[in-house]
Amino acid sequence: MTVDNIQLDNENIEFNNALDLIKHTEKTVYLTGKAGTGKTTFLKYLKTTINKNMVIVAPTGVAAINAGGQTIHSFFQIAPSLYVPNDKRLRKDSKMGDKDKSTIFEHFVYSKEKRKIITSLEILVIDEVSMVRCDLLDVIDRLLRIFRKKETVPFGGVQVLLIGDTFQLPPVMKDEEKEILMKHYESEFFFSSKVIQQIEPIYIELKKIYRQKDQRFINLLNKIRNSNLTYDQLQGLNTKYEPSFDFEKYTNCIMLCTHNEKVKEINAEKLSRLTTSLQTFKAIIEGEFPDKNFPTNRNLELKIDAQVMFVKNDKDKKYYNGKIGKIIRVENEKIIVEDDSKNQIEVEQQVWKNIKYKWNDEKGKIEEEELGSFTQYPIKLAWAITVHKSQGLTFEKIIADVGSAFAAGQVYVALSRCTSFEGLVLASPIPHRAIKTDKRVMKFAKTETSKAAISQEINEGKADFYYKKTRQAAKNKDFEGVYDNFIQALEYRNDIKTDEFKSHFLFWAKKLTEPQPIQEKKEVKVEPKIEETKKEQQEVYPLINQKNTNSEKAYSVEEKRKTHQQAYKRWTIKEEAQLKDLFHLGHTVQEITKIMGRDKNAIISRLHKIELKK
Repeated sequence: MTVDNIQLDNENIEFNNALDLIKHTEKTVYLTGKAGTGKTTFLKYLKTTINKNMVIVAPTGVAAINAGGQTIHSFFQIAPSLYVPNDKRLRKDSKMGDKDKSTIFEHFVYSKEKRKIITSLEILVIDEVSMVRCDLLDVIDRLLRIFRKKETVPFGGVQVLLIGDTFQLPPVMKDEEKEILMKHYESEFFFSSKVIQQIEPIYIELKKIYRQKDQRFINLLNKIRNSNLTYDQLQGLNTKYEPSFDFEKYTNCIMLCTHNEKVKEINAEKLSRLTTSLQTFKAIIEGEFPDKNFPTNRNLELKIDAQVMFVKNDKDKKYYNGKIGKIIRVENEKIIVEDDSKNQIEVEQQVWKNIKYKWNDEKGKIEEEELGSFTQYPIKLAWAITVHKSQGLTFEKIIADVGSAFAAGQVYVALSRCTSFEGLVLASPIPHRAIKTDKRVMKFAKTETSKAAISQEINEGKADFYYKKTRQAAKNKDFEGVYDNFIQALEYRNDIKTDEFKSHFLFWAKKLTEPQPIQEKKEVKVEPKIEETKKEQQEVYPLINQKNTNSEKAYSVEEKRKTHQQAYKRWTIKEEAQLKDLFHLGHTVQEITKIMGRDKNAIISRLHKIELKK
């Protein structure tokens, strides 16, 4: 299968394991991988194949547009701020004597539609999670618990997929913000959030690198990533430094800088040197599309011979996000760009969409609604770019000016954008102090889930899936389906000797073999409406309507358990899961009563409580 012009690799074990984990389990998953391992491709593939109510969010506007989702703050309506554990803005009730009476319901006022989306949510994808602060993830967890009415369950029972690479750029924070957060958290990274500490997600790393082919260069990048570059290896890297560096002799080569001011200066200076006339291309903006989400300039100021970079993948594979070229002419509302191989590419305007999620009552599912669009040529000036904005891009030739790198991961991000060691030039030598990896990131990396544990989780998930399909087939009297799905289930887990299997088996054996009673026609007796209502109430709520008097004796617990073994016992998590399963399979309340050994009223009451019956 091809996704976004990329042919999927069926032999990529980690990629396929991650898909199985999302499709067949309800576990929280952290999907990571070195630069160029296909994290973005994974999300695009998942989006086209998953059959669950899914929402995609990201920490920044551009990341959200690229992922095809919303920003975290816009979807959850979170005001930019710091949040600490036991924050008053996240409480359900105010304390006695507290002058501030506000609660989570005042700070987060959701529409009926947004509440429906949240309660129906099955998968939440958080892309670029390495840039998400720990407190923000805890806010998401709290909101899902409260508004899904499942306060004891992490993320309110929603499966969460976290995609990112903590070895790349960390969350951006001011010093004063960091000082406050560090009183409550071990680090600013998402993995230090209270919810992640509680659940310990399945940590799976994509291993196969597609961006680079040279194993020596891959090994060098791994050393830089882990901050264990030897003196000799650093000396070898710095052989790429050119003291008499001259930008003019490099064509289709982009400079990566650590500071934005230098990038602006280089691009403006290079453009001004060209003697060709300046042309301005204005974007077409329709509906809502915030300035901070623009994938390129609103007003593109370009010249013939200007060096540009593509900022979108082309559906016909003519260009990709990060490809460098030079403008050679403009004709018929098309910009003609020549790449390094002298191929001429006709560039037309492209459309980016700003979406929000909405609830479709008729279909009973979450859908995307287009709020606005941004139409512009998918290019921008590209003699230089910041390391931060290069994240996720691929270049064949780069000039890296990262000798003054100040943040952990900057050198790794910059150099790993390049496809080969031959395409790398250093504008400044890289000192050993510039190669930094956060020790807390290294510690978290050691929690990667073993292959055996991942395999076990997948097998458990697939077993549950096929046992469920077996029960569905039995309900539909599809005996071939019962056999086929049962055999599939046994390949992953043998439940034959369990009490739960025995209970299901006996129920269906009895139901499928007992003769159906012949329905006799009964004389319809019309009763007054009031009497009918009373009769119905007595049938459905016998214990409520029954008075505990000497003349009308109340049921005792012992008597009730003669017919319903589990009567008045506390509901377990396992039982609640079984109830959900039976209800979704379409069993009637009476059938569920027989299977679970509980009173009819208890079943109805629990269905109301877990919001499966209104």
